Amino acid sequence: MRSWVKVRTGILLGLAALGFWGLVLLRRSHRRPPVAQAAPEILECRLQAGDELAFRLHDVTDSVAAATSQHRELGAVLHWRVLARRGAGWLVAAALDELTLEQRPPPTPLTLTLTLRAALSEPFLIEIGRDCRFKRMGFAGISFPPGSEALARSQLEALIRSMEMVLPVVPVRQWTARQEDPVGSYEGHYHLETPSSGQSGAVISRRRIRYFAFHLPSPGPKLAGPSAEIVSSQARATLDRAGGWLTALSSQDHVKVSLGERPLVDVRGSIELGRIDSPPLARLVGLATERFVFRSGLQAEEGPPQPKVPDESLTALDLRGALADFQRRLGSGKGGLHDAVATLAGYLIQRPGAIAELMGALRDGSIEPKLHAALVLALERTGTAQAERALAEGVGDRRLSSVDRMRAAAALADVPHPSREAVDALAAQARARGGDAEAQDVSRSALLALGTLDRNTATSNPELAAKVREALGARLRAGPPSDELMTDLDAVGNSGDEKLLPAIERYADDPSPLVRAHAAGAYRRAEGSADEARLTAWLRREPDPRVRRAIVASLAERVEAAGGDLSGDLLATAISWLPQEQDAQVRGLLIRLLGESAARVAEAKQALVEQFHRERQPELLELIGHYCSVDELG
Repeated sequence: MRSWVKVRTGILLGLAALGFWGLVLLRRSHRRPPVAQAAPEILECRLQAGDELAFRLHDVTDSVAAATSQHRELGAVLHWRVLARRGAGWLVAAALDELTLEQRPPPTPLTLTLTLRAALSEPFLIEIGRDCRFKRMGFAGISFPPGSEALARSQLEALIRSMEMVLPVVPVRQWTARQEDPVGSYEGHYHLETPSSGQSGAVISRRRIRYFAFHLPSPGPKLAGPSAEIVSSQARATLDRAGGWLTALSSQDHVKVSLGERPLVDVRGSIELGRIDSPPLARLVGLATERFVFRSGLQAEEGPPQPKVPDESLTALDLRGALADFQRRLGSGKGGLHDAVATLAGYLIQRPGAIAELMGALRDGSIEPKLHAALVLALERTGTAQAERALAEGVGDRRLSSVDRMRAAAALADVPHPSREAVDALAAQARARGGDAEAQDVSRSALLALGTLDRNTATSNPELAAKVREALGARLRAGPPSDELMTDLDAVGNSGDEKLLPAIERYADDPSPLVRAHAAGAYRRAEGSADEARLTAWLRREPDPRVRRAIVASLAERVEAAGGDLSGDLLATAISWLPQEQDAQVRGLLIRLLGESAARVAEAKQALVEQFHRERQPELLELIGHYCSVDELG
């Protein structure tokens, strides 16, 4: 449930400042340019500790969601102060100054704009490499001060990444690669323009092409989530002739995000950036950098919101008044979502009669759809028998929208103290077959939620977990219909219950590669060494690259859950298999698997260096560069 809440907040907040950024090539095999064309210059960033840079910045974003339009315009001076060398790059302190922020319609309360403006002016740290890359999403390359405001973090990170223009470290005129932004992984092209007379620095253009995968969460575990279309994208930047990043940037992007056939949000953004002369910013001097926390600003606050005891004045309100308080808290800035959900959950504990009234309002459409996700989350966190019953009834209630029913299913998997009623409601809905596509989505969501419920109760309520396991196992033993089989396998993957794995072993030899791939994914949360051995043996005999991708992805998720250390057997398998793997995506997964250990395990680092010299895929060369310095790669 928490992941689906992030779809609405993540799209509108995380994309609010999104101007999107470029695509990368670290190295190619060294080929001489055609004789008739002059060799392009080598492009790179060359910074020094103590460098002070300033840029005039103008960022405009227009978004339309659910017939509601929003306009956001930010102007500022962006200051940089290079603090020190950091590996193959530099650590930079940055801050926005002379900041103006206009939002239409204005947030409620109006003080939110003032609060956000102050939070956006706080210093932050970034890491930048010789290729001018800000360290990639997921590698925590942007650092914020402790207690920084979540909305400001998301907007700052999206803003900074929208200005990222990544350079090749060999002399080429065009390069194509895959990279990531807050929405997902995309493909695009860079082009080095032919220099003109009087040109102050190299000019490169960037065009993003399409998305491969998405970070946006789905309504339920493993259920197809939102997708994004790059309608148009164009950026043009002038590089500092001396190597000190950019002197100018202009970019325009248009992206549409949808859930199936239903449009969610349409975003148009533009960035204008220009180098200016400006006195150094005093607040960037003497920062206690050790206090800064490296994490993605686009991540929501961690941990589920716990109910708060409401004050007497709130308890005295009817549901309409409580919902007005909820909406006010939701838009209050720092911690708004957590505060709103926790406070309403506390209210519903004190006023259990309001739960049925709230469900009625969700059914009849009297509450704005944009609030529904957070309201279902509040019901989940209420944790009472009445709230669980309301969610259980909601899963099968056709008067609710299909999305709200999917939210209710996911919420039942995460209620603090689930009962047999939650299991029965999910199992009944999972058995429901037929109907339109939306009804089938609800049934799949319920089945996947059963798997999550099994995992959540394995320790706290083993008896209930056994009931869930019995329901999932019975479906697999009976041989579910082909159109439901893959969802059953995904549900086992959600559970991570080793007692269910014998029931899926036969699907490892299924004639369908798609079924085998889902069967491989079912092992992703299991923890036994025997299952790791089964996966590595399967990898060696599997002929289909799609299935091999699923096998390595499952191995990687298991390693991450175990703290990031590879077993000796898995390390040896990854090192020996990488050179012979023909599929580029599988090689990329193996590179990531080894890369996460490369800083600690010399054999993993050496395997990446050797792969760099045999690799021919530009994006994989770039990926290896995340784990190895230029000196190590030779």
